[in-house]
Amino acid sequence: MKSCVGKGEFEGEAKSTQHGSERGGDITEPLLKERKELSCRNVTTFALCLVVYLCCNLALALFPPFFPLEAAAKGATSGIVGAIASTNPLCAVITSPIFGYYLPRLGVKFTFVAGIILLGGSCVLFATLQWLSGTIFIVFCFLFALVGGVGSSMVQTSTYALAGLLFHGNYGVATGLLEVAAGLGFMAGPPVGGALYEVGGFRLPFLVVGVTLLGILPILCIIIKPIGLKEDQLPISIILRVLKNFIIISLVLSAVIGTSTLSFLVPIYSPFLYTQFDLSVYKIGLVSLIDAATYVGLCLVTAPLYDRLPPRPFIITGLVLCSLGCFLIGPAPYIGTPQLWLTLVADGILGAGVALIIAPSYTAMMQATRSQYPELSTDAIAMLISGVIPSAISCGEFIGPLVGGASKEAFNFEECASALLMLLATTFDTCYKILYPKSQPSYAVD
Repeated sequence: MKSCVGKGEFEGEAKSTQHGSERGGDITEPLLKERKELSCRNVTTFALCLVVYLCCNLALALFPPFFPLEAAAKGATSGIVGAIASTNPLCAVITSPIFGYYLPRLGVKFTFVAGIILLGGSCVLFATLQWLSGTIFIVFCFLFALVGGVGSSMVQTSTYALAGLLFHGNYGVATGLLEVAAGLGFMAGPPVGGALYEVGGFRLPFLVVGVTLLGILPILCIIIKPIGLKEDQLPISIILRVLKNFIIISLVLSAVIGTSTLSFLVPIYSPFLYTQFDLSVYKIGLVSLIDAATYVGLCLVTAPLYDRLPPRPFIITGLVLCSLGCFLIGPAPYIGTPQLWLTLVADGILGAGVALIIAPSYTAMMQATRSQYPELSTDAIAMLISGVIPSAISCGEFIGPLVGGASKEAFNFEECASALLMLLATTFDTCYKILYPKSQPSYAVD
């Protein structure tokens, strides 16, 4: 069987274009040629999806300012808090590829609407946990997080599919806007969660977000029309060959590690800020704005570039910035004592690094898959990748809190950040060797 990363495969798309043969495989050119004039309906549909995507990410970002403290008061250890925070993304890791595979049968609109119902319902159910404690509280936290995880997976998968179906040749802009919406949601989540918690206690943040999601559902059902899919499901053999490609593996690895860099802080960052700098819950929520603000700002600035420039320099730079942020946020035990200003700067560097890793990944995967299988249509590739990207992001969101919560029980915050730095350095080395090979230029994503 021919290798999935062979030289011939990554030159296949080059042979189909005039300019490809000169560069040994310009896989960006075909995607640029597919740009279509955006219709008013496409723009309106995608704008509504961005609003929902923002609200969904806001729902997932409510927890950090108050949930670890409330859960500890109800008998949950930091390890259990990390496991609860990891349950939602773990469910998304498993289900996102499944929904991506069955998307042609389920339909994009059905998947999108059903995901909103499950996620909004889980938020409302979380509000009822105010009256529980102990083991019962922990069990229902896991259960409701599972429901929310399935809903989040359905929303993410259908939204990324829409980005590919509606914006041929403009994937960088579309996914950049998706990441802006995600960043705004995560940016607004902590301060909104902290403020609502101080006003109405544990249940109010969940009720507000859950009712909002369910309340806008009728409008979405009326305005968003069913998206017709001309593609059948891809054979499993093709999907497996795509996923075994070295470039796809390296991009998934970088997305997983990049996302886990921020999610690693979820169960341990707010206790660190509270004990080390004596910050209130509301101020902790404001501090959480920093990484999200830099994430959003960088996505806005760089989104138009992802369709015009090679994505690999952005991803490599993002890994470097994440490593620097982990080195400074504690800071590392051997360079000094914790300083609030240095922690805030490092938080911003982490947000910038993750933005440069995640936002170009969709375009890079589209290019690599298109080069490997030029006979596949753009819509088929978009539906395939729509399940891969959310799964990779959710995998990082699962690993980060789980490892962070477990590490906090054995090490202090500074030592945990230093350990994450070593993991990032290893990931950087691996991805750099794959994306910038010395002997096999066919690995490169141009």
